[in-house]
Amino acid sequence: MFNDDKSRHNGDSAAPLKQSKLSVSHFFGMTLLKQFISMYLALIVLFFISTVGNEMLFNSLYYDELHDDQLHDYETVVTLIKALYPIQSNEEFQTLLQGINKTSNLPIEIIPFDQLTLSEKQLSDIQQGVPVWPFFPLDIHFQLIAPNTVVKVGPMKESEAAELVFTAFRYFPLFIFVGFALLWVLGMQYRLVKLEHTANAFSRGEFDARAPEGFLALGDLSKTFNVMAERLKRLFESQRNLINAVSHELRSPIGRLRFQLEMVADTSDDNLKNQYLLGMNADIDDMGEMVHELLSYTRLESAEPLLKLENMDVSSWLFKQKQHLVSEINTEIHLSLPDKETWVAMEPQLMSRLLRNLVSNADKYTNTTIVVGVSVDALHYKMWVDDDGPGITEEQAVHLFEPFTRLDVSRNKETGGYGLGLAIVAQIARQHGGEVSIHRSEFGGARILVTWPVVV
Repeated sequence: MFNDDKSRHNGDSAAPLKQSKLSVSHFFGMTLLKQFISMYLALIVLFFISTVGNEMLFNSLYYDELHDDQLHDYETVVTLIKALYPIQSNEEFQTLLQGINKTSNLPIEIIPFDQLTLSEKQLSDIQQGVPVWPFFPLDIHFQLIAPNTVVKVGPMKESEAAELVFTAFRYFPLFIFVGFALLWVLGMQYRLVKLEHTANAFSRGEFDARAPEGFLALGDLSKTFNVMAERLKRLFESQRNLINAVSHELRSPIGRLRFQLEMVADTSDDNLKNQYLLGMNADIDDMGEMVHELLSYTRLESAEPLLKLENMDVSSWLFKQKQHLVSEINTEIHLSLPDKETWVAMEPQLMSRLLRNLVSNADKYTNTTIVVGVSVDALHYKMWVDDDGPGITEEQAVHLFEPFTRLDVSRNKETGGYGLGLAIVAQIARQHGGEVSIHRSEFGGARILVTWPVVV
């Protein structure tokens, strides 16, 4: 018998995850991986195009500003060349230029004006003393330093080592992006393949297969898949159990109907015929009741609708429920209510059905006492029904909330019912996000406790 031990039923039992290992060839041969790689290759090409296009666009929009800035960069060099050219001989000046070009990254060259191959406008600007930048954005400048003599400055050169460093620095963000994208794609692909294998295993009938959660989870997708898998597993098992149970439950009334039908055909006594017909009618009523209960259970099991919870004054609600239940049971109902006004979030019709099933169940096995109680703490609403009957053993409680489950000896079918009442209770509790547990009541019998979370 139960002391403080609890038997809980909430339909959310965890199942061990059985995952198959992924081969390297299968993993890298996946179509989805190719799609990810194609996407990121497209992004890389777009990065290059946007970079080049962005440079061309800014050079076009801000040509004058960039031109003036570049001229100022070389203004000091041109001024010195203008100052040195008239006072040095041609040999001395060429020797100076050779030394500068040998050690400097900025080449300088003296060109006769008539050897320039530029446009007429550019040549005209040079003759007027205006600096010319003909190969923009390449930084090569021409400027007149003496009659018929032009200095060519640029382009700025870089050493091989510096050029390698600058190139690496320029494309370092791209390398980081590509590396991160590749790692992200491979990680995402691994998670997707894990989920795909789980889905395939589930489709093959391995109903304990679950998607990995934690670090390997695909956001809420894995959790959603597991919730779906748990519900489908429960539905499949319920359907199988229902089919077996219904076929078993129908045998007895069908057998009695066949027997009574044969007896009606064989007897000429009107009194016996009426007795057999009344018995057949009772069996038909029992079958109709069973079908009604079965439809109620399967509707709750398969639909699991989004509940429209209402805040109810639980004391007033229980008083009304007590008035409705008085005509249905043989035992007086006592209420254990909170001292102050308490509001509870629930679906009233479903909770009325739940309470009726619990009270009807208690009425079958109690001696003299049925107590309905309710309480609320910071996290949970709690409602229970106590009786002073023989109680429920731990072995009996294991399958008590499964459909067509009836307790032996003291709780058998002679007391009525088809073993669907508590299964419906468990379904309603589950739809409220709660659970049902069994304890020993303070009166020596059973306490069936329904707990569901407080809605903030």
